[in-house]
Amino acid sequence: MKNVTHFTGFSRSTLLMLTVVTPGILYSISATATELARTNYQHNVTAQNKADTLITPTGGEPAERTGEHWYSAIWPLGDRSEVASLKDKYVEFRTEKTEKEEDRLPSRPKLLYELGNGFLDTGNLHPGFEIPYIGAVWQPRLWAYMINRTAFQSFDNGNGNGRETEIANRMDLFANLQLTGTEKILLGLRTTDNNRPGEFTRYTFDGDNEGFNEEFNFKVETLFFEGDLGGLFPNLDKEGQLPLDFGFTVGRQPVIFQEGILINDTIDAVGFVRNNIPFPGTSNLRISAMYGWNRLDRNDGARGSDENMFGLFIAADTHYSTFNYDMIYVDDSDNGDGLYFGVSAIQRLPGLGGISSAFRVNTSIALDEEIEGNVVGTGTLITSELSKTVTGSDDIVYFNSFLGLGNFTQAGREAIVGGPLANTGILFASPNLGNYLAEIDPFTSDSVVGGAIGYQAFWDDKRRNLILEIAGRHDLSGDGSDSLGFGAQLQQAIGQHIQLTFETFYTINEDSDDAFGGRAEFQFVY
Repeated sequence: MKNVTHFTGFSRSTLLMLTVVTPGILYSISATATELARTNYQHNVTAQNKADTLITPTGGEPAERTGEHWYSAIWPLGDRSEVASLKDKYVEFRTEKTEKEEDRLPSRPKLLYELGNGFLDTGNLHPGFEIPYIGAVWQPRLWAYMINRTAFQSFDNGNGNGRETEIANRMDLFANLQLTGTEKILLGLRTTDNNRPGEFTRYTFDGDNEGFNEEFNFKVETLFFEGDLGGLFPNLDKEGQLPLDFGFTVGRQPVIFQEGILINDTIDAVGFVRNNIPFPGTSNLRISAMYGWNRLDRNDGARGSDENMFGLFIAADTHYSTFNYDMIYVDDSDNGDGLYFGVSAIQRLPGLGGISSAFRVNTSIALDEEIEGNVVGTGTLITSELSKTVTGSDDIVYFNSFLGLGNFTQAGREAIVGGPLANTGILFASPNLGNYLAEIDPFTSDSVVGGAIGYQAFWDDKRRNLILEIAGRHDLSGDGSDSLGFGAQLQQAIGQHIQLTFETFYTINEDSDDAFGGRAEFQFVY
């Protein structure tokens, strides 16, 4: 499953990866299974409550296709949704023990292992105990969960190496020790892969290394402690007068800024964040700072080189937009130093019923010589994301575009994720599993222009969705290759723990053979 997060809500995987931790300073996979459990739980609640919630149709939109227009039979593709308003009568609160069976909420999906208060459980909380000297009250809870992905995939990427057909597996295991509402320790293991393309446990039917290839290991991919200084040391300010409300995180963790365009990597780092800083014209100003000292991948396939990363990240919520200003400096004795800047504006544009939009400008500057292979370069990448909900439904139509000038490179990029264009659409994104990479080149080693236009339809209370997309890129330098691709992705949730994904694509390439293929994935989250 390819993971592409869009401001608009369009996602390569609607249920996986990339959730924010440490009050907005960093992104992490710490809540992946947690979010899937919550999502499936909410979906089931929606299905149960749809008729009797506190909202009711106003009649502004028909629930069925009435044939008002010649295209009503095919547009929108997904389920029709009604305009709703608040009810003016009392509605009984519903629980898992509601008397009528048809009115009961579904049971809470449990995690793989729960010690102490269960995740999203009901009932009384354990009183916990007070830590001497620092004064914090801890209520320890241990939650363990896993994400297991198995895919059958067959593809020919047009590079002349022929078709590759494989069954590949990726298993993520997590143990979350929750001490308080803000303090926790997260351990994450990737037991069936080494976080590199071609280094997944798999069986190859056709292609390189045919037969069974195992990559079993217990390497630590995630291990960090996060919290809030004021919550961790309440005795330092019993009156609540000192500015101690700083969030912090330390350890090995995913770091993602500018939707992964500026940096999308897992590194050893320490960071601090201050939220709700008073500033004229804003409802919230957040400033984060970070220092990273290990495992910064600069697209060179080498981990542990002598590099240091310094980052400053600013986010401001205004009346119309959310602005982000991000800066990173990398001191790297092996690959050369670099400066990286990112600016973005996220808002809902007026007109046409409202258009969700995100505009980003990211720049990289090689302070030493540029290194080929998208390692260190100088360039600018301008991106735009536009989407709109289709009237009368929850479907989404989107148009994402980009313009690359020069050789823009990321400050850090985990080897299995797509390049800086991965967020453009499903055809630019990698599924992060096995040898099946992005269908269209997601890097900007030369000046390029391109984009993706697509439609995402929802059925069955959003438990099933279909994405249809056309995407392409055109090389402006004359040294690269143009591509035009067509792709489709179907996802279906089954119960509270399973999701099926089916994908197919066909790409027309200027200087190489056409590429085509498909994949089917079974994802189990517990």
